[in-house]
Order: sequence, then C-alpha cells, then structure tokens
Amino acid sequence: MRIRRQTIAGAVTAVLLVSVVLEVSGCRAEPVEWSELGSGSRRSTANQTSQTPRSPRQIRGIHIVPQSNQEVADLSSDDIVRIMRRVGFPDDLILELGGEMHSALRSSGAARVLDKKTVEAILRINGRYVYITSRSRGTFIYDPATGQFGGATSR
Repeated sequence: MRIRRQTIAGAVTAVLLVSVVLEVSGCRAEPVEWSELGSGSRRSTANQTSQTPRSPRQIRGIHIVPQSNQEVADLSSDDIVRIMRRVGFPDDLILELGGEMHSALRSSGAARVLDKKTVEAILRINGRYVYITSRSRGTFIYDPATGQFGGATSR
C-alpha cells in the first residue's frame, strides 16, 4: 500500500495545528503519576493541584542514567518499587523517579543511579533476572517472575 507524501504532510500539519490550538486554548495535559500506573489504589484527582513540573531526570541531586545493555526487560511497577526500596530509595523518590527507572530498564537494559556524581547503584538485566549493585546495600539479584531477591551468585 502506497501512502502519498501529500497525505503524510497533511496528517503532520493537522497534528501540529491541533497541538497549537490546545496549547493556546489553555488545555493542560498533565503526565500520569507513577502511582497511578501500579496495581495499588488510585489517587484521588479531586484534590490534586497543578504544580510546576520538575525535571524527572534529576530530583534532589539524584538521577537515573540509562546504560546500554544487550538485554532489556519491561518490569511491572510493583517490581520497580521493590527494587528501588531494596536499593534504599524513600517512597517520595520512588514516586518521582520510578518512571525513569522503568524506562531505562525497558529501553536500555541497564541504569546507573547517581547522587550528584557518586554512583549509588547499578542495575542490569541479564536473562530473566535484574542484577543490582548498591553502594550502601550490597549486591543482590531480583527475579521478576517470583518477586523475590537473592544473593549474588557467581557464574
């Protein structure tokens, strides 16, 4: 099936015009919060206030840096929360940086957690497991199939 260039150009122009109209008319599309994606209870949207969005890549000096890896995994939000708690993240940072962690492991297969310039943790997908090395909590392996952690094993 051949698609004409005029049809593609028209569709792109329509999308751009719709986004400009929505922006000018004041329609605010806000991103979904990480907690709303999980299997837990949904937060009430009635008492949420519009906040100035912060950069999700760096919060309080902590940021997630995707690293290249040959294997990737699409972990559930529950898996991400378990892993981040084990690494030592407080709940508020899990909420704010969980999406970045999920995205890094899904698209790149590995991630470094940096506090300013200090590497706090390294996560890497290998087969069906997530290998985690934390500066303060040690080295361990997470099995997403069972939701359990194990100690490091040598191959």
